[in-house]
Amino acid sequence: MTRFQMENNGEQIKKFVFGKQNTTEPAEKLEIVIPELLLPGYSFYTWPSAPILAWFLWERRLSLINKRVLELGAGTALPGILAAKCGAHVTLSDCTTLPKTLQHIQRCCRLNGLAPGKDIEVIGLTWGLFLDQIFQLGPVDLILGSDIFYDPSVFEEILVTVSFLLEANPQAKFLFAYQERSADWCIETLLKKWNLSCNVISLDNLSAELGVDPQDQVIAMSSPGAATAFARGVQKLFIGNLPWTVSTKELQGYFSKFGHVQSSNVIYDKTTGLSRGYGFIVFSTRDGYANATNKPYHTLEGRLLDVQPAAS
Repeated sequence: MTRFQMENNGEQIKKFVFGKQNTTEPAEKLEIVIPELLLPGYSFYTWPSAPILAWFLWERRLSLINKRVLELGAGTALPGILAAKCGAHVTLSDCTTLPKTLQHIQRCCRLNGLAPGKDIEVIGLTWGLFLDQIFQLGPVDLILGSDIFYDPSVFEEILVTVSFLLEANPQAKFLFAYQERSADWCIETLLKKWNLSCNVISLDNLSAELGVDPQDQVIAMSSPGAATAFARGVQKLFIGNLPWTVSTKELQGYFSKFGHVQSSNVIYDKTTGLSRGYGFIVFSTRDGYANATNKPYHTLEGRLLDVQPAAS
């Protein structure tokens, strides 16, 4: 159930009520208020997938207690805030280069009695970029995403990030809701590329209660070989600060002198076609990995590379 209230500054306050409407029992009811601004951009509006994912979590609220939850592309952060109110340790994230979005997320938290930095964390995390924030996250049990698959140009950037997180946390799952916008949009090839698998989860009684469209889905994504992937994680390296002229073949050629390279991958920007300045190397043997990591520094075309374990 959703209620609306318009503030004098043009901000619209939405109230989402979870649980039984005619009860006085606090454990059976939760109210969350979300401020929305009439601004261009995805992050200031609660898109329809967010209440669906939030309701899905509400019906499984007891399983959220003490879970470590990360929400990607949080926006107004309805699912993440609900998880925090249900006892989870939550980190909300959105694009590092959108400070106003991060400020708005913090406002959403405060309006629901959650102090950023104390009751809940808010961080900048850009899909496809492996900056300090992603390495400082710590263990994660559940990754959330609400309608983040809205633009095909960012699909691989999302899945690169998710694949990295799932390899670092083999027990975790990525739970997301999305609205199908085009039958031509497909991530099957990308799932195979990044060793991921998906399962559509039944919405049970939510369809009747929320009037869910059949095109709205809740999906659980995991790594089918998570244990194997994590076991070989010590043989996978993240390579940052790459010169934009270095190709996948050249990256593999450089690291092949340390041992047999199982796979090499430079990440490219979908729009410009240029290198994003980082990639991955997977060695076939632990000796290759050890030889590469024992070298104090690596340079390519005169640039000092940032070489780190890809699962840490």
